[in-house]
Amino acid sequence: MRRQNIPLPSGAIVAMRQLMVKEENHLASASRSRRAAQDKVLVEIVSMCSEGFVETGPYSWAAIGGEIKWKDMLAGDMLAAMLGLRKLSYREGAQYDINIKCPSRVCNHKFTWAVNLDTDLALKTIPKPSFDAFLAGKPMSVEIAGQMVHFNLQMVKDAEFQEKLERQFPGREMACSLRTRIAKVDGIDSKDLMNWLDGLGKGPHEGLTSDEAEDLRAAFVEADCGIDTEVEIECPRSLCRNVFAIDLPFDGIFSPGRAQAKRKEIRSGAPQSED
Repeated sequence: MRRQNIPLPSGAIVAMRQLMVKEENHLASASRSRRAAQDKVLVEIVSMCSEGFVETGPYSWAAIGGEIKWKDMLAGDMLAAMLGLRKLSYREGAQYDINIKCPSRVCNHKFTWAVNLDTDLALKTIPKPSFDAFLAGKPMSVEIAGQMVHFNLQMVKDAEFQEKLERQFPGREMACSLRTRIAKVDGIDSKDLMNWLDGLGKGPHEGLTSDEAEDLRAAFVEADCGIDTEVEIECPRSLCRNVFAIDLPFDGIFSPGRAQAKRKEIRSGAPQSED
């Protein structure tokens, strides 16, 4: 069985082992039942293969060799661990084949594209101000629309919080996404934050404009660590050659590769075929 110490964007290092059949059984069962959300299952798989901390990074609650509580860790670290586990577990290593459909309305060609998880994705380590704030248990701050917004770094457990908000506030997904990260806003009661975020507030706190919301999202991105999962694709059809970007899908990240003969036809960072 292969084992490896995997460095994370926060500066922590975790020891992991490769997937076993019991984890693949768990993935298959979840896929058939459709009861478990994809993010939840991926967290469970990474947790099952984690063997302890080698370096604790900014996690003051952690201990060398101790339990890795992934829900209490940064989302960027979780993503790095997931990709590291993928590379550790399968013979194709960093090669991850994804199925693509060209978005051009005059093309719609379907093809396979090989992504190199080592070279095609950019790693962003945690900025020092974020590290210091997180270690001290304090939020980051930014001024938006004349209000000081205090926000937390993105955590693994935020996905569950966002799902809860979306059930409570149906049809307000964008506001829920922003609210998930906010600890508080000076001068605005916590019960009024959702209305402030999506423009249902009154008086001086009537709500965020689209560009102000974009500034807030940019502050989130600047503070976070993680991996940039946007990849550039080129349609292989000679009459198309459309170049477009997608956010890397993870629905097959823990699936064995295609047949060896087919994999040989795929060049790293290139499409499977011309037609």
